[in-house]
Amino acid sequence: FGLIFSWADNLKASLQFRNRCFLKMCFIFVNVLLALVAVSQVESGEFYVDWKNDRFVMDDETFQYVSAGMHYFRIPHQYWEQRINAAKSAGLNTIQTYVAWNAHEPEPGVYNFEGDLDIVEFIKTVQAHDMALILRVGPYICGEWNFGGLPPWLLGTPGIQIRTQDSRFMKAVNSWLNVLLPMIEPYLYANDGPIIMVQVENEYGSFGCDHDYIKALYKMFYEILGNKVVYFTTDGNGPGYYKCGSLPDHTLLTTIDFGPGGSPAQSFAKLAAFQDGGPAVNSEYYTGWLDHWGHKHSTHSATAEGKTLDAILSVNASVNLYMWHGGTNFGLSSGTQGGNNFNPSSYDYDAPQSECGDVRLDKYWAIRNVTEKHFPGNKMPVPRDSKKLGGITLNPRQSGLLTDQIGPDSFLLFSFLPHTMEELGVFEGMVAYQHEVKAPLEGVTMSVLGVHDRAYVLVDGTFVQVVKREEDTVNFTITAYKTITILVENMGYINYGRHMKDYATQYKGIRNVTINKSVWTQWNHYKIDVRNPQLSDKPWEIPGEVHGMPGKVNEKQLLPNGPAVYTDTVNLERGQLMDTFISKWAEMQF
Repeated sequence: FGLIFSWADNLKASLQFRNRCFLKMCFIFVNVLLALVAVSQVESGEFYVDWKNDRFVMDDETFQYVSAGMHYFRIPHQYWEQRINAAKSAGLNTIQTYVAWNAHEPEPGVYNFEGDLDIVEFIKTVQAHDMALILRVGPYICGEWNFGGLPPWLLGTPGIQIRTQDSRFMKAVNSWLNVLLPMIEPYLYANDGPIIMVQVENEYGSFGCDHDYIKALYKMFYEILGNKVVYFTTDGNGPGYYKCGSLPDHTLLTTIDFGPGGSPAQSFAKLAAFQDGGPAVNSEYYTGWLDHWGHKHSTHSATAEGKTLDAILSVNASVNLYMWHGGTNFGLSSGTQGGNNFNPSSYDYDAPQSECGDVRLDKYWAIRNVTEKHFPGNKMPVPRDSKKLGGITLNPRQSGLLTDQIGPDSFLLFSFLPHTMEELGVFEGMVAYQHEVKAPLEGVTMSVLGVHDRAYVLVDGTFVQVVKREEDTVNFTITAYKTITILVENMGYINYGRHMKDYATQYKGIRNVTINKSVWTQWNHYKIDVRNPQLSDKPWEIPGEVHGMPGKVNEKQLLPNGPAVYTDTVNLERGQLMDTFISKWAEMQF
C-alpha cells in the first residue's frame, strides 16, 4: 500500500507541474499572438473617415491631402516616375488618377494591362515615392476621354441604357470590376499599399438621379474590397448635383469640384449640411481647362489658383489639383462634349506640369508657396526641364490613301439604306459608304444627312468636299456610272452629361443621302482601319504649293484624292534619343 500511495503522490505532483507548464505555454502563446496581431495592424495601416470630427484619420493621425491629378494612361510609362516626383517636389502628398475601362477592355473580354496601361506598376511607382493614391474607378470617368471611359462597344447592344440598372450594362460593369478590383485589392492601404480611397461613379448628378443604381454599383465594389478602403463620389458644386449623385447616409463620402474664385468655405458648408459632417474635399480643383478643336488653348491665372488653394487648405479641406499634369490623348482616345466640341489629342490643360513634363514656374510656385505655408519643411529641388531634340525638318510624303482599303477584305455589308457604325460593329476610326450611280446626273444637290462626325465626299476617287457634323449639303455635277464614296470619321463619343444616353446624338456614321431631296438607296459599307493603314512602296511628294502655306490652301488642294497617310524617316545618332515636338507645322520643323 505504501508503494501505491507513494506512486499516487508522485503522479499528482507530475500532473500539477505539467498543468503549470501548459498554462505558462498557453500564456506565452497568447501574448506572442497578440504581439503579432499588433505588429500586423501597425504594418498594414489604417485609413478611415472620422465623421464626428470632420476629418480623415491615417494611423491615428489627422490626414489632410493635397493630391496631384494625373492619368497613367495619358503618360508614357517611362515618365511616370518623373511626373510623380515633380508633384512631390511641389509639396503634394497624394496622387489621384482615373481608371479608363475602355482602354483596358477594348473588346468584350479582351484586356490590356501592359505598357502605359500597367496600372499595378503605376501603383507600385506611387508607393515607391512614399505617396498615397486615390483611384477614380467609376466605371464612368468623364475626363474628356472617349465615351467617358465606357467601352463604345456597349452601344452595339440595341437600346442599352448606360449608367442605369439595365441588366446588360450592369453585367458588363460587374465583369470589368471582377477583373480590376482583385488586381488592386493587395495595394489598398489596409493591405500595406498606397490606395486610400476609391471612387464610385463620377458626376452622376449631371447625368441622372437614381440612388438605387448608385447603391447597386457600390455593392459591387464592397463585395470585393469590403470595408478596407474609403469609398467616395464626386459631383458639381451645388446640392442639386450631389443630392442625385451621392448618398447622404455615410455609405459614400460626398466630394465636390470647383475652380478658382468664389468662397470655398460656403461651398463646404452646404456640403456638410447634406452629408451631416465628414471631411471637406474638392476632388477637382481646376488648374486650367479643357480644349476644343478650332478654339484657342485655355489658360488660367496662376495667382488666382494659388489664392483659392490657400482658402481651401485654410478650412482644413483636402483637395485634388485637376490637373497637376494633363498629358496626351494618344491614338483615338479623345472625346467630345457634344455638337462640334471635339477634344484634341493634347490634354495639356494649362496644368502646372505641361504636356511634355516641364513645370510652368508661375503655377508651380503658386502651389508650392501655399503647400509650404500649410505643410512646412519641403526641401526638394525644383524639377529641371527635359532635353528636347530640335533642328529637324521633315519632308513628309503621301504614303497611302485611306480609300485604298476599300475592297473585299474590308467589306462589311450591302444594304438598302446606310447603317450607323454601331449597327456595323465599328466603334472607332472610319467607315466608307459607297454607291454606284447608274443614271446621268447633272447640276444636282446632294445632301448627306446626319453626319457624325466628319465626312469626306469623293466622286470616282476625286475629293469633292468635307461635310461636318450639323451640315449636310454638297453641290456638284456628275455624269453616268460614277462611284460616290463617303468616308465618315468617328471623332469620339460624347463623354459628359445627359446626351451620353441619347443615341440620336451619340451614334456615328450617316443617316441618309438625298439627291434633289430624293433618298438614295443601295449602299456598300467598308471598314477603314486607321490604326493599320495600307502604305505604298513608292510614296509621292506633297505638292509644293501645299507644303508651306496651309492658311492659303483649300481642302481640295490638300486632299486631291481624299484623306491620306504621310510618312518620313529620321535617322538619329547615338545620344539623340529624346523627346521632340512639332514647332512649325507648315514647315514640319521639330
